[in-house]
Amino acid sequence: MRYITIVLILAAFAVCVSVLPATADTRYVGDELVITLRAGKSSQHKIIKTLKTGTALEVLEEDETYLKVRIQDGSEGYVLRQYVSSDPPKTQRIAELEKLNSNLQKKYKTLETTNSDLEMQLKAYREKSGQEISNLRVKSTELEKNLEQALTGERMMAEKYDALLAQAENVVEIAAERDRLLQQNEKLQAEAATLAEKNEKLADARMIKWFLAGGGVLFLGWLIGRISRKKRSRF
Repeated sequence: MRYITIVLILAAFAVCVSVLPATADTRYVGDELVITLRAGKSSQHKIIKTLKTGTALEVLEEDETYLKVRIQDGSEGYVLRQYVSSDPPKTQRIAELEKLNSNLQKKYKTLETTNSDLEMQLKAYREKSGQEISNLRVKSTELEKNLEQALTGERMMAEKYDALLAQAENVVEIAAERDRLLQQNEKLQAEAATLAEKNEKLADARMIKWFLAGGGVLFLGWLIGRISRKKRSRF
């Protein structure tokens, strides 16, 4: 309301300034008068027109008694100086002020309507802003939860990575041990094959010895039996 009052005062001041004489040479027929515009500077000269209160006069020349003036239709003549004023007549000013007041009332109503609309818009904006702020808070809470979950997931991934890295180091060591064992196994297999071959040779040699020993025993038995038979035959 204070803003509207200031606007109305400024508007009234601007209108009052605008109704002042545009130039110093513009003057008006005084209040409640009807004067004559004559062709010369005396009451004996021809009357060109009668001029009512509020008629605007453009002053062309002046002396102590008469003014040479021009009216709106272009007519020129002389009027008595005493009936002319630099200020608009009161009736004209009152009419202008009444018109100004009417215009200000209209502007006031318009401003009231505008102010009401602005208040409604402000209320709607506040409600909308409050809802948006509430939504933003909810979203902020959700983002914080998501961030916390993401950080937890990141820590878990880091732990898994460290574990895998440690396992990878163990895998390298295990692979090296496996290669060493494979080489050792190949060596043992070669030694076993060599021993097996030797065992086969030894087994063959034993069989030959047993065969020779058996053959020798048989031959010796045969020989002893034959000798025994010869001795018997002699007796």
